[in-house]
Amino acid sequence: MTNVKESDEKPVRKKRGTVSPAASEAGQGGLRAQGLRTRNAIVEVAKAVLLEGGSLEFSLREVAARAGISISNLQYYFPTRLAVLRAVVEPVIETYLSELRSAVNNNLPPQERVIALAEQSLREIKNPESSALWWHFVSFAVIDEECSRLLDDWYETLTREVAQLIRAAYPAYSAADCLHRATILIAITDGLNYQLGAGRRKRSYTRGLDAKLMAALDCLLKAPLTANP
Repeated sequence: MTNVKESDEKPVRKKRGTVSPAASEAGQGGLRAQGLRTRNAIVEVAKAVLLEGGSLEFSLREVAARAGISISNLQYYFPTRLAVLRAVVEPVIETYLSELRSAVNNNLPPQERVIALAEQSLREIKNPESSALWWHFVSFAVIDEECSRLLDDWYETLTREVAQLIRAAYPAYSAADCLHRATILIAITDGLNYQLGAGRRKRSYTRGLDAKLMAALDCLLKAPLTANP
């Protein structure tokens, strides 16, 4: 069991019209050093619970027990299970989107930026921890409306930024065409992520998929898309 020291930063009963410094800092995301350490330790414990037990074991009670703190102390930092889940998964998503924006905004020619993005996607596919965290989050989105909305928001951001990159590389394509290509590109990389993340990377025929994926994406980007009549 990982023990997290109980923080002194807990909600303070206050008089009407006043705001305690600790509550104000917490509400603004400005935790003191000890509170920040406690929060970060809880996130690490929650990540371990999610990776080891998946969605079935991921609960506030389990995270608190593994962290060695009370549920009330845990809920000071994360009021709901989704709040903990988001704190675990959001850095993975933000890192990916940050790297995507770097690809979009670097000084390479547009078509080379698309290649850089595809290569970054391959690196993410080969990261077993980030892949597992992502698919655990997706499993929550199937049954939880708020998770579903959050997932849709992330995909909306990703799809539109990939489409922007494709439009810069292929300016003759319409905005709708670029969105379609971006959606298909993301679906291909998601599918490969799922296949390899589910343990199929040990199969001998998965070797050499990098070059095949890059060739498939090249075809996707350059081939005409025919609209339905």
